[in-house]
Amino acid sequence: MLHKSHLLAKSELFQRCSEELTHSERIALSYSRAITIGRFYKLEAEDILLTTPRYWEFHTDPILVMDCSAGTLLTIHYNLCCGTFARYSASRPELAKILEKMLSFQMMGQFCLTELGHGLDVMNLGTIATLLPDGSFLLNTPVMNAAKYMPPTAPCGIPCIAIVFARLIVHGEDRGIKPFAVPLHDGYTMAKGVTVKVLSPRGASRPLEHSLTYFTNVRLHPEALMDTMDKPENVRQGFFQQISRVIVGTLSMGVSALAPMKIGCFVTARYSQRRVVTDASTGKLRPIISFRTQHAPILTVLAHIYVMEAFIKKCVTLFSDNSIDFGLRHCIAAVGKIGLLGHCQESLISLSERCGAQGLFEVNQLSVLHADMRGASIAEGDLLVLAIRFTMELLIGRIEFPKPNDPSGLLAQRELSMIDELRQLIFGSRHHRDRRLESLILPYCQPLMEAIGHRFAYEAAVEQGVDERLLNLYVASFLKKDSAWYSEHAGLPRSEQHKKEQQAIDTVLPSLDQLLQGINIEPYCTAPIISDDMWGRYVDSLKTFTEVPPLVRHAKKEPREDTKIRAML
Repeated sequence: MLHKSHLLAKSELFQRCSEELTHSERIALSYSRAITIGRFYKLEAEDILLTTPRYWEFHTDPILVMDCSAGTLLTIHYNLCCGTFARYSASRPELAKILEKMLSFQMMGQFCLTELGHGLDVMNLGTIATLLPDGSFLLNTPVMNAAKYMPPTAPCGIPCIAIVFARLIVHGEDRGIKPFAVPLHDGYTMAKGVTVKVLSPRGASRPLEHSLTYFTNVRLHPEALMDTMDKPENVRQGFFQQISRVIVGTLSMGVSALAPMKIGCFVTARYSQRRVVTDASTGKLRPIISFRTQHAPILTVLAHIYVMEAFIKKCVTLFSDNSIDFGLRHCIAAVGKIGLLGHCQESLISLSERCGAQGLFEVNQLSVLHADMRGASIAEGDLLVLAIRFTMELLIGRIEFPKPNDPSGLLAQRELSMIDELRQLIFGSRHHRDRRLESLILPYCQPLMEAIGHRFAYEAAVEQGVDERLLNLYVASFLKKDSAWYSEHAGLPRSEQHKKEQQAIDTVLPSLDQLLQGINIEPYCTAPIISDDMWGRYVDSLKTFTEVPPLVRHAKKEPREDTKIRAML
């Protein structure tokens, strides 16, 4: 089925080639796209607060990754900012009015939690909000390392409000970290006491003005405090309740990784079908898709895509089930994000390499999507840190992840073996925080969480009736990632592992075009290397220099800078 936004994706706003625009023009275009998408979806407070099917439909829509800067703005706006407002707005009419403006995109929302000096240890953040005698608050950034890092908080042509997390000080007592609603700017001028320093652009990804944000004696009305002034009985638990939208964002970031896999796979496949070389043995032209080294990675990614679609449905269903313990739901979100983004980043590199030099250009989508997904892997929970936290929780029994349906399956066997091996290391130590365990267990945390995700995704795909040929290729593609284990424990020598993978590829290859059509991604693919027609139009649009005067159909061009300099000399 086509995605809801497929017609919007074909509009001029999203088909426009932005690579030739200036940095400022590209950022303005991303804001315009973000607002257009938001007004198209019209999510309501209930969708965000309860993570309804509409919420997940939005986060899996490929239009968010046609311009990942627009997608970033929207995930911050909807999940983090509107989600936090929605949590308190039912009993706070003044917050409900602001939320209404944000949902109608009269105002953009930001989320200022982490600081320059406090990322993973954000519970130790330094921003301070001091209660004043009249009931208002004074918000301050006391030291340079307490600058909020790195939400895009600079003026953008539309008013902006942020959820700012600060340590509440009442009569000299630290009452814990609390969320405050803080107006940042009116679209053009910063609010009094708020200073933003725009960071240099990130490498290779789509531009967005990520910033350092400072507060100097910013006066906040009493209503700015969203929570109570009470100190929580359990400081750690209270903090995680305050930032619960970050946990929702963990899975939201994960599910957004499916669309880049689809785009990368479709672009590489279509390019490989039209790109030809001369066969040295026959002297005839041969499409490069016919080479094993070309179609094997494409088919493998296709198999992963179909399995990942089932994986997402399973993770979303469990995560949205409020009857399940919140710690387990967070673990499911972590497994989902680690599995999806791991697949995505690896796939995009593999596919990009199969496009040769074309894979390096932003206009062909592969390289920029990979860079953007690197950012997504850090946002709302760094993959490695999530893996370390939940591996330890699983090993010591605080959380029990769903056990394999079939413990005899190859992926399940490896997962169970890894868990058993790591548990023995813990049981042989004084406690799970023994410093000696760092070198023994930490390097295996992410591989273990990936193994759990691979097995869980496979089972979800079996349950949902994914084509058995794709399932076989999915499993076979993981054998070579730990070839020694499968040789030692599963009785599969390397030759047998290779044979399984090749057989699986052979059974899927005849269905390549059908499978490509089935992922419904073509409207979101703007890479000119997809077809001769798109490539021709792209070349016609390029800046041109020649000794012959430009044709009338081209805009009048200014003399080259070096020509001007020679003329002056």
